[in-house]
Amino acid sequence: MFGLTFQVIKILELIFINSFKKLLQFRKIPMKLILSVLLLSILTISSLAELKPGTRAPDFPKNSIWLGGGSHSFKTDLKGKVVLVDFWEYTCINCIRTFPHLKELYQRYHKYGFEIIGVHKGEFAFASVASNVEAAYRRFKLPYPGIADINDKVWDEYNCYTWPDSYLIDGNGIIRLNHQGEGKYGELEKQIQKLLKEIHPELNFSGYKVPPDKDLFADGCGKQSDEIYIGYDRGNLWGGKIANPEGFQADKTVFYKPTSRRVERGFFVQGKWHNGPDSFTSVSPSTNKNKVSLGITYYGRDVYSVLGDKDKFPVDLLVTRDGDPVPPLMRGKDLKVNEKGETYVRITEPRMYYIITKENSSKHELKFFPLEKGASIYSFTFGNKCLENFDRL
Repeated sequence: MFGLTFQVIKILELIFINSFKKLLQFRKIPMKLILSVLLLSILTISSLAELKPGTRAPDFPKNSIWLGGGSHSFKTDLKGKVVLVDFWEYTCINCIRTFPHLKELYQRYHKYGFEIIGVHKGEFAFASVASNVEAAYRRFKLPYPGIADINDKVWDEYNCYTWPDSYLIDGNGIIRLNHQGEGKYGELEKQIQKLLKEIHPELNFSGYKVPPDKDLFADGCGKQSDEIYIGYDRGNLWGGKIANPEGFQADKTVFYKPTSRRVERGFFVQGKWHNGPDSFTSVSPSTNKNKVSLGITYYGRDVYSVLGDKDKFPVDLLVTRDGDPVPPLMRGKDLKVNEKGETYVRITEPRMYYIITKENSSKHELKFFPLEKGASIYSFTFGNKCLENFDRL
């Protein structure tokens, strides 16, 4: 999952590269001027890059919204401690799957002077509402303090562009390691031990066994589809093609005819849907006479979906897998069954929902049928066999 800064960098890269190519076409422009433009381009892009090891860690703004009680600063209580500043997002499955590892590190090393500050930066508008972040912080049972970074102040200070993204900071307040994405937890733990021993040479961690790191996305883990974004803005920019010939129509309500066309890393729809920048919202319920649906094709051991409601809660979505109810052993935590034997998910708040689990290695089709208007679908993400061990909270 990528943040806005990453998109800005990519856009700037395209602008500068294309501009440079055009400049070369004009022979009368001095080469020194062209090289100056290229240098300025490189400096502009690099200035957006995240903070590197060796940089002093920015302190937290005084008006930060703290989670878990109290406030913290590198100038006071965090001085002389090893600190992991972890950027997370509560709808981000990649972040959610790191929580067991972070909790274990906190439980193991907190008593030696190790602290974690979990900084939440929202990807969607609803994930920048402090009350929603606080509810997610409690639901995930995070034992360490956090910040609801609703105005992106900490995110911007660190020049972050992705989730999960963490910075390991030594007792002098200097960034020593930038740890991105999932995996390499053993490497992170060894670095924590090293920095703690720099402060307290007498510490002996020989009793702690650090397991070797494994590639969590190796071929043996199974194939999984790339994340699919819904909405005319995110879909176009970040990966979420629409199969229907009517296409995206910004901020309009569109009646989509059924289509047999399927696209890789994309979705297909039927019936009336409102086109939002980061979601599609049902305008009417699906009935036997007037089908309303949104579907995807996918590979993956698990399927997750970010869902919300523009008007009220709760709202139900019928869920089918290859045209039938989801088999019992493949039903994610949030899937329910009605009296007709149909599988459905009940949207009670804007968050990521657990839809499919224990899926096989074949390609399948997933469809949502909203039973009321106002159901908003934001994205789909996936998992593999090496990413199954985490708390589905």
